Amino acid sequence: MATGDLKRSLRNLEQGIRLLGYPREVDYSGLVKGDPAAFLPIISHSLTSYSTYVAEFLVISNTELTAKNDYRFIDSVYKLLRDKFHYKPILTKKQFFQYGFVEWKIQIVCDILNLVMKKHKELCNLDKTIAQKKKIRPIKSEAFINFEKTLVEPVVPDFTFRGFPSEQKKPIVERHPNSENFSHILFSETEGNENFVEPGRDIIEITCESQDTELNAKIEDLRRMLAECQEKLKKQILIEDKLRYLEEQLKGKVIMQELDSDINSEIAEIRNILAECQEKLKKQSLIEDKLRYLEEKLKGKVIIDEMVWNNLLSRVTLLETEMLLHFKKVWKLSLRLNDLLTVIYLVGV
Repeated sequence: MATGDLKRSLRNLEQGIRLLGYPREVDYSGLVKGDPAAFLPIISHSLTSYSTYVAEFLVISNTELTAKNDYRFIDSVYKLLRDKFHYKPILTKKQFFQYGFVEWKIQIVCDILNLVMKKHKELCNLDKTIAQKKKIRPIKSEAFINFEKTLVEPVVPDFTFRGFPSEQKKPIVERHPNSENFSHILFSETEGNENFVEPGRDIIEITCESQDTELNAKIEDLRRMLAECQEKLKKQILIEDKLRYLEEQLKGKVIMQELDSDINSEIAEIRNILAECQEKLKKQSLIEDKLRYLEEKLKGKVIIDEMVWNNLLSRVTLLETEMLLHFKKVWKLSLRLNDLLTVIYLVGV
């Protein structure tokens, strides 16, 4: 699948998901963004829930994909693709968990879906051929084995040809380990005898009927086991969904647990800073109370700086001294005027 056409690749992926029978809703917005969380459920469903044949193949190949976090799941998937499917993805695991690389990720998922469906067909056809062979072979072989067991008993009938009475009686049946050689000897020695009845024919018919009933019972047991396995798989799928949901929720919590030591030290520092701040706040509240008290007390009063006040006092004292000196001068002048007036008055008289 060539890159460059995002809509076409999305259509191909949608077709593969439809063939897969994916039960949940597809997060197309996450697919377009290249969010790995949108691709992982599709890959998980294709490998673990789509086909029982593929699931058995994974169990036989010792590949565990359940109860794992996202990184370990992708690690196991990449190993499975490399070792069992001989497929190497275009992106690395690190690139797969990054946002972006949308068309490459869609191509990888489409390739995985095609590989899984192809493997399902191969295993299904192989199972059909094995089942057909089992239907033909076991009844025949078991019939001959039962026939051999009946003929190996202590009392064995002796069969002779009617056309040769003078010939000594010989046991026709001999015990051979191979059932095919045994049947060849038996039928070669009894050729030409029309009245000869094959020993064990009734036994073979009885054993075939009993084997049919046994096979039917086994088939019913297998069907029950398959139904139980399907129920268990459904429960396993629900458990996997719950585990993924819990893993998504616990991602931040796991990171916080890894950073507990650093966070505890930071929390201790923050507590110390908070204690200092509380003490400062108490002092600040006391200062504010004092300021309010002083403001209420000093209402209508003017507050002057000490230097300014001293300057004002010094100026006032200077002015007072100047006034005193001036009054002294005026008094002296007034005395002189009085003296002059008295002199003038006396002269006039």
